[in-house]
Amino acid sequence: MKLIVAGYNLDSSLIDSLKQDNASPEVISAAYARISRSSKSVDLLRQEALNEVEKARKSNESIIFEMGHASVAEHAVFNLDLIDISRLLTETVQRSRLASFTEKSQRYVTFGQSYVVPAELNKKPKLKKAYKDMMKQLFGLYEDSFKALCELYQQERPELKQRDREGLAKEDARYILPLATKTQMGMTINARSLENLLRRLANSPLSEAQELKELIFNAVKPITPSLIRHVEPDGYLGQINLNSIGFSDFLQQELPWLAEIDLENKARLVSSPKNADDKVLAALIYSQGELSWQDNLDTVTRLPRMAKEQLWQQVFKGMKVWHKVPRAFEAVEFEFELSMSESCWAQFKRHRQCTILKKAGYPGLAIIPPAIGKIGHLKAWQEAMQHCTLLADALPEPLKHLRDYLKLNSTPCKIYAKMNLREIYHFVRLRSDDHAQWEIRHVSDAICSQVQKQAPNASRLLCGKSDFKQIY
Repeated sequence: MKLIVAGYNLDSSLIDSLKQDNASPEVISAAYARISRSSKSVDLLRQEALNEVEKARKSNESIIFEMGHASVAEHAVFNLDLIDISRLLTETVQRSRLASFTEKSQRYVTFGQSYVVPAELNKKPKLKKAYKDMMKQLFGLYEDSFKALCELYQQERPELKQRDREGLAKEDARYILPLATKTQMGMTINARSLENLLRRLANSPLSEAQELKELIFNAVKPITPSLIRHVEPDGYLGQINLNSIGFSDFLQQELPWLAEIDLENKARLVSSPKNADDKVLAALIYSQGELSWQDNLDTVTRLPRMAKEQLWQQVFKGMKVWHKVPRAFEAVEFEFELSMSESCWAQFKRHRQCTILKKAGYPGLAIIPPAIGKIGHLKAWQEAMQHCTLLADALPEPLKHLRDYLKLNSTPCKIYAKMNLREIYHFVRLRSDDHAQWEIRHVSDAICSQVQKQAPNASRLLCGKSDFKQIY
C-alpha cells in the first residue's frame, strides 16, 4: 500500500509566488481522468500532466465536454472570497449542493449601515432615494433595538457574560434587517459545481448577480480554461409559467389566505413511510442475509416485539453524540411543510443534502421575536415593515425583481422539505441543541416530535447534542 498527498489548498499569494504556468488544478483533473484508462502509476500520470499542461488541457476538454465525463472537473477546487454581496444573492449562491460556505453571521457580528443599492435604481432617482431612506430607517431600528435588548438581557440574564448577552441581542435585533444587507463568505467549490453556479447567476434578473458572475468567471477562467465552458444563459430555466397557459387554479386570488397561514405550527407532516421502524431494521439486516429486499422486510415485520427490541439495543449500543447513525436510516424519508422566517431560513438552507423547495415570502406578515415587545419597539418595527411593503409595491413592473431586497429577516416563508432519517438525525443533533438559535430550535423540535410518533424506535436517540447524555 502507498499513499501520496497529491495536493492541498494554498493561499493564492503563495501560489502566485511560484510563477509557474503549470500551477493549476487542471493538471490534477487531467491526471486523475487517465487513471481509468492507463496502467501507469497515479503519481507518474500527475508528473506527465505537469510537464505538458497544454496537452492536459486538451485532454480535459475532450473528456469533459466531448465524452461527457464532467465528474473529472470535480478534482479542481477553488477557494473564493465573496465580499459585500447582499443576503439576497446568497440565496442563489448557496443553492450549490456540492460546495462549502462560511458566511458572516448576523448572530455573532454587529452590522453597520452597509447594504446593496441595486444598479437598476440608478436611472430612478426618486425610487433610489426612497430605497436608501428605507434602508437607513431599518438599520437605525436595528441599532436602537440592539442597544435596548442588551439592557433587557442585562436585567433578565445577569449571570451571562457580556458577550453572550450581546449575542442574544443580535439574534433578535437582526429580524429587522433587510435582505439587501451586505455580507461576505468564504466558498470552497469544485469546477463542475462552479460552472453550474455561473450559469445560475447568468439566468438571474439581478444586476448584482450578473456582476458576481463576471467577477468569478474572469478570475477562474485563466486558471482553468479547460474546465469551465457553459456559463451563459441558454434559454433553459426548468420553470413553469402558469399564466402563459391561463391555468391559474394554483394561484391565490383573494387576500383571506393571509389569515390561514399558521406561523406557530412550525412543521406539518406531509407524508411518512409505513412501518418506518421495521424498514430501518430491514435495511440494517439486508446486506448480511440472502433474502430479497421484500422477503427480508416481511421477515423483520413478523419478528416478535422482544426480538426487535434486542436488535434496536444493538443498533444504538455505544453510540456517542458525534457518531452518525448507519446509512440504513436513509431507507425511510419524511416530507414536511415548514413555517419559518427568512432569518431562520438562512440557517435551514445550509442543510443542502435534503430536498428543499422554498415558497416566496408573505408581505404584510412577520415573525417578530417576543423580546421586541418587551423593549417597546414593536410598533416601530410594524410601521417600518408596512413602509417596506408599500415601497416594494410601488416598484414599476420592470423592477419588480428588486422587491426581494426589501424583504426583512422577519418575513415568513413556507418550505417543503424531504429528509431521510439519517439527515434528520444530523439536523436535530445540531438544531435542537441548547446553543441553537431559538427559532430554528423550535422548527427542529417540531420535526423531531413528528418523527418520533412515526418511528419511535429508530428515533429513540433523536435529540440535540445537549440532551444526548440524559436520553442515552
